[in-house]
Amino acid sequence: QHARVERTLRSDLIEVDTAKVTEIFLYPACEKGSEIHFYLQGKDWKVKKGQLEAETENNTVKSLLSSLQDLKVKSLVSKDKKKWADYQVTDTSGTRVKVLQGKKVVADLYLGRFSYQPASPAYGMYGGGGVTGTTYVRLAKENEVYAVDGFLVFTFNQNFNMFRKQVIARFDPAQVEKIQFSYPADTSFVLELRDKKWMLAGTPVDSSKVANFLNRLSYKSSTDFNDRFSPQGNAIYSVTLEGKSLKPITIEAYPGQGDTIVVNSNQNPKSWFNFTQKTLSEEIFCSRLHFFPDVKKEKKSK
Repeated sequence: QHARVERTLRSDLIEVDTAKVTEIFLYPACEKGSEIHFYLQGKDWKVKKGQLEAETENNTVKSLLSSLQDLKVKSLVSKDKKKWADYQVTDTSGTRVKVLQGKKVVADLYLGRFSYQPASPAYGMYGGGGVTGTTYVRLAKENEVYAVDGFLVFTFNQNFNMFRKQVIARFDPAQVEKIQFSYPADTSFVLELRDKKWMLAGTPVDSSKVANFLNRLSYKSSTDFNDRFSPQGNAIYSVTLEGKSLKPITIEAYPGQGDTIVVNSNQNPKSWFNFTQKTLSEEIFCSRLHFFPDVKKEKKSK
């Protein structure tokens, strides 16, 4: 009898041809069911919530779709509507996902609560364990609740800003040959790579400090979007990175409300991000002293 039950279990709840998807509607529980709408514009995905339209990374949508494509059912846990609330797959407690190809809805499901179990020790005693997860899922027009592999709900139950393009800078540090810091008064300076050594106005600086700065900046992101900001006047600080095989990258900072500084980059020109002065001076707009070797305090000889 057991074998017969197994055979009637749906191993693939949905079939999505990810290459043909044109829209995704998402209603995350954490956004209290507010609609987040992904749609194709030409070859690029955009994301919208209410009146706010934003850029998104194409990889973001790819990972959403591939996690749906890989939906593997472990078991049927309930056929009873009364159990929906327990598994958080009701219309209000679940995260709803609708996927469209043109006008056709190819997936419509609720992602509910998740649980995790330590992976079986068969993977070996030493670090092969880890954790496996189960997410409870219900198709929108059906009563059945299924347990599926993975932490699906984490992928989809996120706030709007997590799906937006969060890039401030993305580059290969090895391509940078010149860094221009433009600051108020006469504090601006330029770092230049000459014969594999970084120089500031003809004086060698600590190349490892420049390398650290570039490595940190090469994958800089933020989720603290400021959607109401429009710049008045010129930037108070800017940094520009250049190199022969690098399209120049410029990051600019403007005064915001109170202690906030608002940052914008030409790699993501439509987005503005809030920062504190302290974070910026440590991570993006460093002083010239930052790049010189640390002065070692000499021990006084007796």
